[in-house]
Amino acid sequence: MRIRRNGATCGFGSATMLAAFVLRLGDARADNVSDVERADVERASAGPDVVTVHGREAGGFVSQARIEDSPREITDAASLVEPLPGVHVRRLGADDSFSTLSIRGASSTQVAVYLAGVPLSGGADPSLDLATLPLWPGVRARVYRSFAPASLGRGSLGGTLVLDPPSVRSPARTDAWTAVGSFGELRMRVGDVRGDPDGVRIATGLSASRSDDNFSYLDADATRRAGHDVFTTRTNAGHAAASGLVSVGLPVRIASRAGAGALTITALAQARRQELPGSASETTPSQRLDSSRLVSVIDFTVPMGGGTFGVRGWGRRETLSLRDSKEDAAVTFGPTSTDDTIVAAGTSIGYKGRPFEDVSIETRIDGSLEHYAPGTWVGATQPPSARRSSIGLAFDGSAQVSSVTVLATSARADAWFDTGGGNEIQSNVRPTGNAGFETAIGPVIVAGHGGAVARPPSFIERFGNRGMFLGNPSLRPESATTVDLGARFDHRSARARVHLEGAAFATWAHDLIVFASSGAYGLQKSTNIGSARLAGIEAEARASLFGFDARVSETALATSNESECRYVASSCERPPLPGRPKHDLVADLVYTLGPVRVRYGIDWVSGITTDTQGRIVVPNRILHSAGLRFAVPPGLTTALEVRNLLNLRAVEYPGLFGPVRAPVGDLYDFPLPGRRILFTVEWTTPGPS
Repeated sequence: MRIRRNGATCGFGSATMLAAFVLRLGDARADNVSDVERADVERASAGPDVVTVHGREAGGFVSQARIEDSPREITDAASLVEPLPGVHVRRLGADDSFSTLSIRGASSTQVAVYLAGVPLSGGADPSLDLATLPLWPGVRARVYRSFAPASLGRGSLGGTLVLDPPSVRSPARTDAWTAVGSFGELRMRVGDVRGDPDGVRIATGLSASRSDDNFSYLDADATRRAGHDVFTTRTNAGHAAASGLVSVGLPVRIASRAGAGALTITALAQARRQELPGSASETTPSQRLDSSRLVSVIDFTVPMGGGTFGVRGWGRRETLSLRDSKEDAAVTFGPTSTDDTIVAAGTSIGYKGRPFEDVSIETRIDGSLEHYAPGTWVGATQPPSARRSSIGLAFDGSAQVSSVTVLATSARADAWFDTGGGNEIQSNVRPTGNAGFETAIGPVIVAGHGGAVARPPSFIERFGNRGMFLGNPSLRPESATTVDLGARFDHRSARARVHLEGAAFATWAHDLIVFASSGAYGLQKSTNIGSARLAGIEAEARASLFGFDARVSETALATSNESECRYVASSCERPPLPGRPKHDLVADLVYTLGPVRVRYGIDWVSGITTDTQGRIVVPNRILHSAGLRFAVPPGLTTALEVRNLLNLRAVEYPGLFGPVRAPVGDLYDFPLPGRRILFTVEWTTPGPS
């Protein structure tokens, strides 16, 4: 991916960062203006993927997903979280292509991402590519749709994604899954948990995938010239990736303490080669990104004073190498070679306990260091290096005030110190927090939350990149006030299960960071001028009866870009924010008869606009899918899944001189593939203990 404006190429050491800014600038820069926005997760034994409303750990609304519980075949992290309420995934191509996560209308830069408790998003690369997140059997994804626990770490402006690797305390078992599919797709996941139930436990995971993703799509220019649909093949869009995980859990017994503590050590490594095809109109046939990620975590907990004392330390190292041919780089004005490194480390110390019978608290102090170190750049000006150090204080608390009501609160105070671009140290302190309640009204559980959130500026926003962007070290953090209110109903009987959930939310964002033209050469300079409003409703319904299992998740979103005017009859009308769907619905109907399970599903997205005035609307789309699974006892399952069943590849949108044909996509110039077929085999067996 690359960005061109006024003959300049921008970058901050990462092609994923470049692709993120393709998304942001592809929304006519207003996406920067508008990129706004722990409850217990109770997984009932008979109801997978249960989304709960719960305030006992001072969190907002939270949903979870597990590979093993999904009615669909899970191929990547994006497909794992895509069906959850409040979540919208924006892809630039097929599975494993660059994809970003939006929660309740927030942009990807405003969503925090954690893997094994380690923050993956930060100052150096705030917009994380979901395709780089590894998956293994037993992985669980949690999406905090408003407020995450303060003890988790520094919050975000637009929700939090937490990816939990397989737990060493899971039941002993071995899982193996493999798949082959369209466009050269090959996949493999293996997970194993074993060890003494009361002693040393080991969890391991391996995953690998590759594809060429050379799918055909509508060539809009050729179609316009020919007067009929003309399709071309997307090239340089493949990938190859591999990852490995080892987690070891050891009991720790201290003679002076009652009970046993635990020491858990987790290490993971991954490598990836991603081809970067560019957009449909401006291809990059030779560009690729090689990346690696190393993560290590040590957790130590021990009983103390009726609660638990814990210490955590973590480290992360990522490398990013962009390569392009001299001929193609001369056309794009981009570099032919870059080599960059991101290094981060942190620690936290905390206590969790019950000072009173109906009161639980958790307090924590944490700190981290992050360093972006650009290596050798060939063909473009090297961006500046940058560092960020931060320290935070966290408190989560809840109190059972009656037999049916729980009150909860969460608060953090964060301070961070940035250096880079030859500037002196820039510092900022920001308190955030929220309060919530949960109460039972008959069979219905009602919960609500309200509070303040914030996001500090990224390195490129503060220090620029010596190319297209001018930095502004004095930037204030983006901030927002958000509230939500929802209810949940669950019913279980011998024959039927019903789960209903709905929530309404609203966010008012302030001091949003935008890039505005500055100087005679039109370079972009970051500044705090933006504001936006978001409101919406998210709902989920699940029902099981007589072998049928129905699941529906819907998010309805209304947004307002307070920094733009759309003049209608000489009056200012605030346009919607670009890139946000008004409706995002995922539905599946499953029928199981003995060893056979049949699924039919739809994905409906509507109301996405692409310009600052909200006049260019992406055509609505409905993608159909179907699946067939067959279980062969003991532990063997085969499946066949067809995505985009009707092979929808082209849509029409209104143009100045009549309807215009364009490829299906979240952005016009980044097509999505047509019909895809995936065949999988899974084997599960109890592991040795």
